[in-house]
Amino acid sequence: MTAEAADGLGRAKAAAQSDTAWQIKRHVPFGYAGLMLGLFFLLPFAIMVAISFSENISSGLWIYGFELTHYERFFSPLFTTHLWVSVKFAVLSAVISVAITFPFTFFLSRYGRRVQVLSLVFVLCVLSLSEVIVAYSWSVMLSKPAGISNLFVLFGFMEKSTSWARGYWSVLIALTWFNLPLAVLIQYPSCSRLDREVTEAAMTLGASPVRTFLTVVVPILRPTILTAFLILFVFTMGAFVTPIWLGQPEQWMYAVLIGDEALRRANQPFASALAMFYLVVTTVLVLITVRLGRRVDRNPT
Repeated sequence: MTAEAADGLGRAKAAAQSDTAWQIKRHVPFGYAGLMLGLFFLLPFAIMVAISFSENISSGLWIYGFELTHYERFFSPLFTTHLWVSVKFAVLSAVISVAITFPFTFFLSRYGRRVQVLSLVFVLCVLSLSEVIVAYSWSVMLSKPAGISNLFVLFGFMEKSTSWARGYWSVLIALTWFNLPLAVLIQYPSCSRLDREVTEAAMTLGASPVRTFLTVVVPILRPTILTAFLILFVFTMGAFVTPIWLGQPEQWMYAVLIGDEALRRANQPFASALAMFYLVVTTVLVLITVRLGRRVDRNPT
């Protein structure tokens, strides 16, 4: 072999090794993400699936097997009622949150950078509050001794103060309040990227600000609105502290039943089966909503 051939072969090997090393470095982030997904999602999910088919012996004890006993209890009135309660709370809370925050977020994006930064910092501070703090705060504000009803008495709108701390509306208010900052952060990037010339052109052609917002801004940002609704819906479906703290047993959401079976009754197989069923129902509802949203986008009229 000549020196030139050997040199060319060496360069080819070096190039192949360099390309292999580059391919490995390129796929390292994906491999790490896949490893974390497997360890912290797929593995626990597989264990939960296996436990859901297990036989419950006594409190905290079960034997791995395959039986459908736990899944047969899903369609009893108790669980169907609380499933419907969960869906209603999640839908209403998501709709109200998006309806409140979308106009706020859009008009916030039209202000100067300083106002936007200060507002978003405040939103992040509110978002940092845990569900426990939010539920406790609303329980105080809706209570009789120190609640909002005392202000109504002070201004003459009510004769005496009353407690609104436990009930349907208190749960809905707290869930909606907890979703507001998250809804702002989801919608802000798309709102801030919307070209100002689009709205200015509509107003130049004679459209009022309200008509411009409803007929131009809302249709353009409809995917963002749908995304915010879906995220808030899924987020609210897992509410646990708020329904317990502010609701009566008839306002308890499905996550409360799962926690009750797992913690108080120590029936992990049935709790796992409930979690599986709840996951499937949530996924189906999300897919239906996405499907309807795409159909509306294809046929806006």
